[in-house]
Amino acid sequence: MITVEQTDELHQCTQRLEAVLSTLFEQLNTLAAEVVTVWEALDAEGRKPTSKDLAFLQATIEARLLANDNYIHGTGVVLEPGELADQELFLEWFYRPSSGKIAPMMLNFNRQSESFYNYQGMPWFTRPKLTGEASVEGPFVDLYGTELYILAFSVPIFAKGHFVGVAAADIALHEFDQLLTRCLLRMKNEAFIINGEGRIVAANSANWFVGNIASRPAAARVHKLKPLSIEWSLVELPVPR
Repeated sequence: MITVEQTDELHQCTQRLEAVLSTLFEQLNTLAAEVVTVWEALDAEGRKPTSKDLAFLQATIEARLLANDNYIHGTGVVLEPGELADQELFLEWFYRPSSGKIAPMMLNFNRQSESFYNYQGMPWFTRPKLTGEASVEGPFVDLYGTELYILAFSVPIFAKGHFVGVAAADIALHEFDQLLTRCLLRMKNEAFIINGEGRIVAANSANWFVGNIASRPAAARVHKLKPLSIEWSLVELPVPR
């Protein structure tokens, strides 16, 4: 029998988790809106943007990375090929390396190179482009970027209905897991957060390991987290921790 206390625990944890996700996506939408403002202004002038037109984003990005409540490892905007007059592939992206000093992300966009970084086929870029909605991909190892186990959050950028690119953020899973687990630990029963692929993102019990595939027992209570487009769910099992 589900008690009122258990119902309240699930409801409160769901609200806290959705608040965390909402804040993160609001920050990305703000970044996207700044890009749209520039694109529309340049379009009115009859001019195509260049990479230099995105330099102003650095202040916003660095402020986010330096915030006291920050758990973002890297963030910025990644553009649709052909959007700029001077670059085919381009991203305005900064991250926090192990030294702690914010640095620009330098990637190889030479198509002839073995280490060519082709973001066009990556889900965190293609899913927002195709669906027009927010996305979370992972956890996965960022082999071409930071080599960390990360979650990639992204939102599409549309200027006058035209896809421009995505505003995105990489979050080191070990940092985000601590944030999510603090909420889950307030629940008396075993619980975990699962992504759309069925992989565990965070859990409050050693019986469940992050990154593993987990089933959803029939007796479990499942609550889909907002935004629904990210396909994350909070699963509570009828088993005390």
